[in-house]
Amino acid sequence: MGRGLTNSYGIFETHYIHDLLKGSTASAIAWIGSIQLFLTMVVGALAGWLLDAGYLRPILIAGTALEILGMFMLSICKTYWQVLLAQGICTGLGSGLLGLTSVAVIPLYFKERRMIATGIAATGSSLAGIVYPLMLRKLFVSVGFPWAVRALAFLMLGCLLVCIAVMHLRPHARKPSPIFQTTNLRDVPYTVFVVAFTLMIASVYVPFFYISDYSLRLGINADMAFYMLIIMNAASLFGRLVPNYLADLYGGVNVMIPCCFLSGILIFVFRETHTLASLIVIASVYGFISGGMVSLPPATIANLTTNPDQYGTRMGMAYTFCAFGALVGNPIAGAARKKTHENALQSVVTELQGSWFFAGTIMLLSTALLVVVKLKTVKK
Repeated sequence: MGRGLTNSYGIFETHYIHDLLKGSTASAIAWIGSIQLFLTMVVGALAGWLLDAGYLRPILIAGTALEILGMFMLSICKTYWQVLLAQGICTGLGSGLLGLTSVAVIPLYFKERRMIATGIAATGSSLAGIVYPLMLRKLFVSVGFPWAVRALAFLMLGCLLVCIAVMHLRPHARKPSPIFQTTNLRDVPYTVFVVAFTLMIASVYVPFFYISDYSLRLGINADMAFYMLIIMNAASLFGRLVPNYLADLYGGVNVMIPCCFLSGILIFVFRETHTLASLIVIASVYGFISGGMVSLPPATIANLTTNPDQYGTRMGMAYTFCAFGALVGNPIAGAARKKTHENALQSVVTELQGSWFFAGTIMLLSTALLVVVKLKTVKK
């Protein structure tokens, strides 16, 4: 559910830019989603440690309470700081407890087919990224922003109550482990992977944040502009299955390298995308390819971990570090925009070219580091 909110933030970003927070800059509004994503990941160290200690149920209950409280508070927000506190901080903290926990439990049950199992579980965020924008788009028009958000909160609550009821840890001997173990950083492949993961997270969500607004600025009608985000998330759903299936055959890093490289190239191509047909194509292709990068890291970290008792700690550490990429990536992309008030095609292209250049460059740097991980793993 938390990752579904992240994938759907583009619908909020566009609504805030053009309606609720139209006095704020795109970069300032992006900070709301980035802080939410940051907290979703930085809480990972605590959640991973609690998971290793066997406290799955308390994590789920606390995460659900914070996430739902944040959404209900968002429904009554009127100012930037209120939205930041409700959606960015409160919902982000809840998503942090829920997001890592949901993907960290799966690899404990699988040794073979671990990647595809994690990919199937990760499709939930893409499915939410389809349902949430569709639901919110219709409700924004019919009942207004407050009741649209409340309806979403009730839907999330129902789904999370099911998770609380059915999720269980696989019984195994649990040994006390530190919440943050610096000795893990001596493992060079793991450490380089964490840096690559951080750069990837700093850039991968930029198209998800800005695709709807970019479409509107190009003159695409409002309905189709909102559907761009849905198309991207729908493609991402399949992108979390096929790459994960291939990763079971060829290895997580081996599949992440081409996915990361192609995603970087596609982000640069956004600048040359000006028509509805070309937007649909690039949104579909980017969503599919980037889906694997989001779903593969948990299982890849598991494969880089020889001691199962350290899995939660290493997972939490990785997500804590990459949270800082999530925090600054989208606002920097927003700040890289050249603000114009003209609707001419060249003005729109120029306005966002800095955002695409920043995200594409960072993604290619991540690709280079993944190649280093591959070389170090082979050598080891």
